[in-house]
Amino acid sequence: MVRKRALSKKGWELFNVASNISPTNTCLKTLFFNFITSDFDVKLEKSQKSFRLGSCSLYSYLNKKDRDLIPTFFNNALANLVYLILADDNKVNSLKKVKQNIHFYYSLAELAFKNNDHNSVILLKAALEDTAIKRLKIKHSKKEVKLIKMFEDNYGTFMNCNAKHLKKILETDDVLNFLPSVVIILMHLNKTKEYSKCYESLGKFPKSLRDKQKKLSNIVNKYYINYRELQDDLLELYFTDPNDLLLLQDIDEKSITIKLIQLSKKIKR
Repeated sequence: MVRKRALSKKGWELFNVASNISPTNTCLKTLFFNFITSDFDVKLEKSQKSFRLGSCSLYSYLNKKDRDLIPTFFNNALANLVYLILADDNKVNSLKKVKQNIHFYYSLAELAFKNNDHNSVILLKAALEDTAIKRLKIKHSKKEVKLIKMFEDNYGTFMNCNAKHLKKILETDDVLNFLPSVVIILMHLNKTKEYSKCYESLGKFPKSLRDKQKKLSNIVNKYYINYRELQDDLLELYFTDPNDLLLLQDIDEKSITIKLIQLSKKIKR
């Protein structure tokens, strides 16, 4: 039995992915593929490829001129994903539909992880752990519980600044296959710069801190140089201001966080 679609038309627009899926030819191989593959799996694969391209295009903003745009892009994408979990085609979802959407995004995060797109995993993880989602108290499946543990084991948490992911970033030298979280790289790069200023004001500059700052700067430059031609491929998910989403326009709050919480309160059980 084909599983129901778990993503709205608006979602596909934000992912720069067409919402209709049709075979490109009628060869036997294509017919067999369509027979054994569910609609859910096809959309999952298309979303994974789109998210990966979005991660690569984010690195094109790592030059000094555009770097300050990245936190806004991340915050936009985070809020837009939470919205897409809570609403489909500008209608508030039922609790059952929200659960289906959560299942889709955990499956997408798992696929991104397998493909070393850690930038997308950490973005999806942040959306799925958002207060507007958590307050619904939806019970996770056994698979989702395992994924949550796997992500924490590999990345750490936002409470410890995803220290495990930073360690992996510093140890890995494969800009083509390993796609780290852009916001985590920048967060730690900025932290080392601030620490440097403090130590310099005291007339000190520990070698370990100097080496870490230099290595992070080199990593940032490598990713920028390798992906600098991809700015035009950034997903609408990152560009779109969540304040412009229809159901959030009607909520009289300034904070996007509060708006999303108010939206989640409209979910019917």
